[in-house]
Amino acid sequence: MVQGDKVTRVARPPGVYPFREDSALLLPFAHVPAGSWLLEIGCGEGRAALEAARGGARVVATDLNPEALRRLELEARRSGLWLAPVRTDLARGLGRFDRVLANPPYLPTPEGARDPDRWENLALDGGTDGCAVTARVLESLGEHLSPGGEGFVVVSSRQSPARLDELHRDWLASGGSLEVASSERLGSETLDVWRLSMALGVA
Repeated sequence: MVQGDKVTRVARPPGVYPFREDSALLLPFAHVPAGSWLLEIGCGEGRAALEAARGGARVVATDLNPEALRRLELEARRSGLWLAPVRTDLARGLGRFDRVLANPPYLPTPEGARDPDRWENLALDGGTDGCAVTARVLESLGEHLSPGGEGFVVVSSRQSPARLDELHRDWLASGGSLEVASSERLGSETLDVWRLSMALGVA
């Protein structure tokens, strides 16, 4: 933008990860009893969070992208929904929930291939094996599940199968249970939603 002889750079707002097929896989699991506490980690547009709030859930949605949270807060207010957007890394600083939803970035991304746009990279970069963020979600998930609570996490066939197997084994070894709640084939890629829970008294 030019003001007189002065050129002023207008900062472009951060992009927000759009609602796609992988995000849609979480929608069926956003339906919880009214009054339940639900957390969506890395919410992006927050469609699952909004869906849960429309059903009467008490919803917390996290992201590091301030624009994503700003848009989500506006939509929740416009719709008269109880929804708390929180800017934090994954679920850091938060308590326990009856249900946790997450669609972490899962694209294998070598260091030299990272997107120079911070927000685009945040939404897509799963580390060199595609599992870096998924691993972090699972490492702390037990701390954020209420007794009897469940987590639903999207994983992809693009991720390292060996690393996914390792994460699966680690979760079972921690006292949890894991099953594939849903699966969808998209071209050469398969997306699964893992249903994760902890045995009562373990967490």
